[in-house]
Amino acid sequence: MCIILFSLNACKKTDLLEKGGRPQPFENGFADNEMVMYWNDKVNTVLGVPMNQPTRSRLYAMMEIAVHDALNSIKPKYKRYALTDVREPFASPDAAVASAAYWVIIGLNRQGAFPVDTWYKESLAKVPDGQAEELGKALGKKAADAIIDNRTNDGFAQTILTSPTPPNGTNPGEYRSTVTAVNYVPTQTLFPFRILHNWGTVTKPYVIESNQQFRPPVGPYPVTSDDYTADFTEVKAKGARVGSTRTAEEEKIAHFWSENRPSILWNTLVRKAIENKKLDAWKTARLFALMHVSMAESINTQFNASYYYYYWRPETAVRLAATDGNNNTQGDLNWLPYLSETPTSVSPLVPGYPNGFAAYGGTTAEILRLFFDSDQTSIALTSSTTNPAVPDPKPTLYFSTYSEAARSNSLAMVYTGWDFRKSVLDGETMGRQIANYVFTHAFGEE
Repeated sequence: MCIILFSLNACKKTDLLEKGGRPQPFENGFADNEMVMYWNDKVNTVLGVPMNQPTRSRLYAMMEIAVHDALNSIKPKYKRYALTDVREPFASPDAAVASAAYWVIIGLNRQGAFPVDTWYKESLAKVPDGQAEELGKALGKKAADAIIDNRTNDGFAQTILTSPTPPNGTNPGEYRSTVTAVNYVPTQTLFPFRILHNWGTVTKPYVIESNQQFRPPVGPYPVTSDDYTADFTEVKAKGARVGSTRTAEEEKIAHFWSENRPSILWNTLVRKAIENKKLDAWKTARLFALMHVSMAESINTQFNASYYYYYWRPETAVRLAATDGNNNTQGDLNWLPYLSETPTSVSPLVPGYPNGFAAYGGTTAEILRLFFDSDQTSIALTSSTTNPAVPDPKPTLYFSTYSEAARSNSLAMVYTGWDFRKSVLDGETMGRQIANYVFTHAFGEE
């Protein structure tokens, strides 16, 4: 006889929770995390399609909140976020997880061409038939509806994808548009628009008090300072497309972390961190909620800070060094960063301080350290993108601590030529601060 109650490997469609035709409350305190992991992977697939990264972070946070809230409405182990007034102890945890993820995808119209209905049916086919399954399905939809309703007026509808304002800066250190094609020549027209310039001002936070709360208080180095000169010299050499001083390992790191879907990459690292650990569905859902909400808070804060400081990127700084007022910086009108962020742009098309990629790394590393009460790990992570033009087209990196992964990600932004060292280190610190706040203020034990 099969005794697995809530697993994708369940072998019998019989509701073992029911006795005498009535469902029994879920009381044993443990359900396998396989359904949570399954739908996390499907969400990864759905959100892997092209979109701007702040939107991806928002969607991922909503989906993981729904799964977390659904489970904790069955057995309240951790504090819920949006669905706070429902208690359904008789529901199937697996059905609730599948339903919550499915209905957020459908409710936000993110299914695209993916077989989301098929995934849902196949998930439910592994759940024992009966009233517990039906209660779980209904509960999951309530959790999905609750987070969608919670974020309906979160400012997302007011965000502006592209805008000609604010204008290009004119003084040394002020942001200018970056180039829009890989094969740049000095006479080429720069990108004429700003990307999501109001995201950080109109978007409502999830847990932190405001998008200014963790904005770095000091800002980037003045362009005439010795610290700026050191950072300038480093990125000009390490991040150059031609004539760089990068080592083979630094080049590998640059390619690995150049993935322009960091939510996907860091989610994969978290999945690796979970391997070989006996986490139940509740703990796993909590970890994903903590991580993706913190990442969403990080990108909100980063956009707020980047347009507040409005600092230039290395590709602008190096080409305009002759007029920056610093006699110790040597310019190059033809300088380009080593890597292009997308097939049509070179540097990321937003101001350069603080770095958002680094904020994601700091955020995720800190959440993992706090969650597992240790920085130690053993993770081998392979790039999610392939570059056939380099010796190692799909590199693998090895990490013994979460902090090591975060710092590798941060320094990669120097090796790509996208940002200065201070920008990435301050971005990483900002991410860690946000993660600490979210960890201590949300999804805690009941």
